[in-house]
Amino acid sequence: MLDLSTPTRQSKKSILLYVLKNVKALLIFALYAIFGIGNWTDLRVMIGLTALFAVVGLVMPVLKYYFFTFHIEDDELIIQQGVLNKERKAIPLERIQSVNIQQNLVQRILQLVSVEVETAGSKAKELEIPGLDGAFAASFKNLLQDQVPISRESNIEIATEEQDVKDATSHTAYKREQNTLLILEFTDLLKIAMTQNHVRSGLLALGVVVGFWYKIKDVVERFYGDVFENFEWEDVISYASLSLVLFALVLFIVVSLLVSLARTFNKYYGFELRKSGNYLEAQMGLFNKREVKIPINKIQLLEFHSNPLRRLLNYQTAKIYQAQSEGSKTTSIDVPACNPAMVLRLQHLMHGNSLTEDHEVLQSIASSHARLSFYILSIPLIATAAVFAYFEIYIGTVIAILILLWTTYQAYRDGQCTRIEADQELLVLQSGWLFHSTIITPVFKMQALEKWRSIFLKRRQQIHFKLHTAAGSRGLRYFKETEVSALKNSIINRVISSQQRWM
Repeated sequence: MLDLSTPTRQSKKSILLYVLKNVKALLIFALYAIFGIGNWTDLRVMIGLTALFAVVGLVMPVLKYYFFTFHIEDDELIIQQGVLNKERKAIPLERIQSVNIQQNLVQRILQLVSVEVETAGSKAKELEIPGLDGAFAASFKNLLQDQVPISRESNIEIATEEQDVKDATSHTAYKREQNTLLILEFTDLLKIAMTQNHVRSGLLALGVVVGFWYKIKDVVERFYGDVFENFEWEDVISYASLSLVLFALVLFIVVSLLVSLARTFNKYYGFELRKSGNYLEAQMGLFNKREVKIPINKIQLLEFHSNPLRRLLNYQTAKIYQAQSEGSKTTSIDVPACNPAMVLRLQHLMHGNSLTEDHEVLQSIASSHARLSFYILSIPLIATAAVFAYFEIYIGTVIAILILLWTTYQAYRDGQCTRIEADQELLVLQSGWLFHSTIITPVFKMQALEKWRSIFLKRRQQIHFKLHTAAGSRGLRYFKETEVSALKNSIINRVISSQQRWM
């Protein structure tokens, strides 16, 4: 059993980890010194400053290691750190929501990991303890997770599993295999990569290239100014042919696919999702390895998202949110490549059941979705069409009108696919036509229900609906006021009468 009753320090290799973090800043300063000097005096000043920063970069890691301690005292996890500015953090063990293990490329080389502690009241990680040995971090993580309050049934289940471990190691290995929910193969990663948002990936790559160019622009112009003296982008654009435009488009698509592929493999390589007692565990990552372990009884929302390509391949992406402050996504788990069987398995694991056949359905008003889209886009698109018509560019006029018609139709279809489904146990929010979304939450975990409207909706007797949980808020638009009011009263009565704990 790990003993943390006395202040404990990180692994001594964490000093090297801190040093490597300082090397990056030192290299940037050194490059600036090389290319920014103008005379011998500046050179000597820069060399002196670089040497000073190098000494500080080597001394500070040792001091950080010496003054960073952590221990458990009076049911609190206490962190003390700081060389000049002393800082002391104390977190009650019962407030801990999850304990995650992170490992970037440098940490993997040094065989170190970071432990991140999340609480329900924080919008980001409450604290991070870097530079721990892997075995120590695993024991430390289990020690903290054991303090999370769980139900009596869960205690029995965990106690039974612990007894199984003591009885037979082989039985434990078999049980671990049985509790594995999902393992991603190479083909699964390819499917995930091919169905990503490639436009976003391409724009990300373009942004990186542009940003890098502006960083080295001054250096390039200093050494190769004669070459670029008469270069102007306007000249390139003016002489651009259709073939050049097509080549740029194909290049953008290829780069986008490669970026999507790289991001997918870096994030989901080695993905494994399993159930361990009353916990859900996930591990993933190629260069930046991540391990997450959260209590199942603290899961508040289960979401499924799809797009046309994913539906063609018959799978969805699941997002699991536990109790936390709204806007914090550090403790959510993404589960990609969920086939229909996996979707049902996750739903039963998190919430225990599915909607009954006679469940209540509230359909959104599709015409209101189309009307809003038309109002927003009609003015700029109709004005654009008029400008094209004035200059007799009729193809531009047709394209602007088609865009307006398509977006209005898409909004209408989105409204047709938007609905609220509820029974005695579950509340389900469905939305989206091409990009479909399903949000599932147990009724007894509702924190608040909100209905709101503008002066225009009041005249049409329509209303918007929003639910609030410990994992954040979700909402849908344009429902009949009478139906939402009746549903709200019904759900509130179920929450009040429920004897189940939401945490």
